[in-house]
Amino acid sequence: MIYLRKILITTDLSDYSLAAVEYAASFGLLYSSKLYLLHVVDPAAPILVIPGLEVNGTTHMQQVVEQGRRELEGFVAKRISNDLKIVPVVVAGAPAEEIKRFAEEEGIDLIVLATHGRTGLRHIVMGSVAERVVRLSSVPVLTVKPHPFREVIIEKADIESELHLR
Repeated sequence: MIYLRKILITTDLSDYSLAAVEYAASFGLLYSSKLYLLHVVDPAAPILVIPGLEVNGTTHMQQVVEQGRRELEGFVAKRISNDLKIVPVVVAGAPAEEIKRFAEEEGIDLIVLATHGRTGLRHIVMGSVAERVVRLSSVPVLTVKPHPFREVIIEKADIESELHLR
């Protein structure tokens, strides 16, 4: 039997990631799981150099993470029900690698993440964090299409055609 004691939800703070929260919350309720909401910030933001003012790389990283923490807290407060108990976590680095690392270090049983639905050239140029997480992770990964994409991409006619109902 599979027990999902710890579930990791990833977010880029977009509304798309709420689909992952919805699925993870359902599993969390079913298994009484501990839910983590992970936001990975990019530490490679440009540093403004002002003559006479030294900017320490560690200080910059702390500021980036703190800003990410404030943004995540705002996201949770505005978009996620207070009834849902989630542990918010912010780390800095490359998203796919940090998601994998966090999942392994915390003993996560399932990673849930939403896809943006990029296709074609945008997918090739921008890549896919979800795709990299699926390839890199030793932990099972559930990818979820956000509602707008499910409604636009998958239509009733498509389903009927695939199931040979028409």
